Amino acid sequence: MSKIPNKIRKRLREEARNWDASIAGEEPERAAALMEKAEPFKVSRPPRQPVSVRIDPLDLSMLKRIARRKGIPFTQLMSMWVHERVVQEKAESGSRG
Repeated sequence: MSKIPNKIRKRLREEARNWDASIAGEEPERAAALMEKAEPFKVSRPPRQPVSVRIDPLDLSMLKRIARRKGIPFTQLMSMWVHERVVQEKAESGSRG
């Protein structure tokens, strides 16, 4: 799920289409020069907040095993799962309301 508001996302899509259209007719060298001048879009986010959670040791060991298999830190996996569930709950509560 994107953190960018729909209004801005639509504007960015339109801008991307315009860039694609203008670059399509350019020479490869000129297109590369234009891309170098382009500024990347950055969305500022508040810093992450540390949280302490008591977890069953068996669940924690399984979580670490799954994270190792995926090649990511277990704390990142926990964060991803919590975020997915929050988005799911938000969507479900929005459809009920």
